[in-house]
Amino acid sequence: MGIVDRDVCLSSVTVHWSSRDAAFIARSDRHPGLVCRNEWSSLAAVDGLIDLIEQRRRPDDSAGRPAA
Repeated sequence: MGIVDRDVCLSSVTVHWSSRDAAFIARSDRHPGLVCRNEWSSLAAVDGLIDLIEQRRRPDDSAGRPAA
C-alpha cells in the first residue's frame, strides 16, 4: 500500500480468518463487491483491500492507448 488516496473512505472494514480459504478476508461495507485475501496477515488483507479500492477509482490508463 502506498499513500492512501484522500477520497478513499472506509466507514467499516471487517477482517476474519477463513479456515476454508486458509486466509484472512477483508471486506468493506462501502465496497461490498471487493474482497481481499491474504494467507499471512490481517493487516496485509486490509492494505490489499485499500489498494483494490484505489485501483477501481483510478481511470484506466490503457483505455486511450493503441494496442502494441
